[in-house]
Amino acid sequence: MSNNSSNNAATALSPPLDIIVCEDAATLPTQQPLLTHLYFGNSSDTGHDCLSIQTELELLGSNLFAQYWFTDQQVAQAKYKNIRYAHTPQMMFGLIQLACTAGDDFHALTHKAYCEIYECLRSTPCKHLLRTWNFFPQITKNDTQRGQQNRYEVFCHGRLQAMHDSGIKTKVYPAATVIGNHDSNLQIYFLASDTPGTAVENPRQTSAYHYPVEDDHTQPLFSRGLLKSWGQRTHFYVSGTASIVGHETLHIDDVCAQLNESINNVETLVAHANDMHHTQLNAQDDLLYMKVYIRNREDVEQINQVLAARLSNTTPRALLLGDMCRENLLVEIEAFYQA
Repeated sequence: MSNNSSNNAATALSPPLDIIVCEDAATLPTQQPLLTHLYFGNSSDTGHDCLSIQTELELLGSNLFAQYWFTDQQVAQAKYKNIRYAHTPQMMFGLIQLACTAGDDFHALTHKAYCEIYECLRSTPCKHLLRTWNFFPQITKNDTQRGQQNRYEVFCHGRLQAMHDSGIKTKVYPAATVIGNHDSNLQIYFLASDTPGTAVENPRQTSAYHYPVEDDHTQPLFSRGLLKSWGQRTHFYVSGTASIVGHETLHIDDVCAQLNESINNVETLVAHANDMHHTQLNAQDDLLYMKVYIRNREDVEQINQVLAARLSNTTPRALLLGDMCRENLLVEIEAFYQA
């Protein structure tokens, strides 16, 4: 459980935000106002009037993995340019989805998407970006309009340019996931708040924004994890995490070793959050769910064996077919803690 005394004032004013995870055809066990319904696979629940988001990554091994984000505040829905969002005065969940084909200027597309996100945030009380999920095709393919840069590098530069053009000065970067999909859209969804979260870095890893890069490249601007108090709850949003120590990929061509190293990184991050910010998160008991992004579907059986050994058998997990930002990465995970 959490005991973050530095956030007492914010906690007293902050409404609750809770998440329930449902697998397969489970029924939502609450009637509280929904901020968003986020799902992978085939939705069997269309009876709720809320922002509903389907991530078009193939779900491996099951038919549905759904998250319901709910509060006790009245939730409104709105639209800003290409963004649909649900919000209260203290929280917002938004979605932007733009067509993305091989011949598009991907830098311009990313820049447009993030400029609209920052404009949207400025138009509401929820100006602090906490968590982003970013999906687009051909993530490691060279961008023909940007020389030797691949699409992930172009994405990072477009996002940075949008921050500069939008006057964003913060150094508290959101937790983030960036995964290659097999779709034809740039899809970004995000969580924001009227108060900032607390960024947490991993002592085993170079901070992404300090990665050594060539002159024409851009560091990825995200935090390894981000703590946020909602009412009496503590959330810890863990970014997409891979088999990287320092800034180098380890265990090339060994998917099991990569997954174990990724879990080691998450557990180290949780321990560091506890040490630095006086939380009391339990790396097993407070893990609400884990998403596992897999490059090769034939690795599913081995991945399930590692997960069975490393996670509680009651921890929900979603296995999703997607591409990592480095070609030598075979698997990436993200985790969500709720205490």
